[in-house]
Amino acid sequence: MEFFLQGLNYQIWLIVEEGDLLVINEKDKWTEDDKKKISLNCKAKSILCCALSKKEFNRISACKSAMEMWEKLRITYEGTDKVKETRIDILVT
Repeated sequence: MEFFLQGLNYQIWLIVEEGDLLVINEKDKWTEDDKKKISLNCKAKSILCCALSKKEFNRISACKSAMEMWEKLRITYEGTDKVKETRIDILVT
């Protein structure tokens, strides 16, 4: 997924990794740049949702940002850092 998002639009990958692009203007005062930011934020969420099975989608459907969705999926499939360390310890010993 990482390579797909980076290849599609690197800015979308950054939104997934670092969080939504911020728009500080009120909706009626959005500039073209603000609209592009909102569009990229929405595309990031849409791409993640469309790539998932119904079961996976149900896990993340309440998330507000692409970053939150990605983090929830990462923890679901990779576990927390503590879980990863434990798995490595088991493999090494």
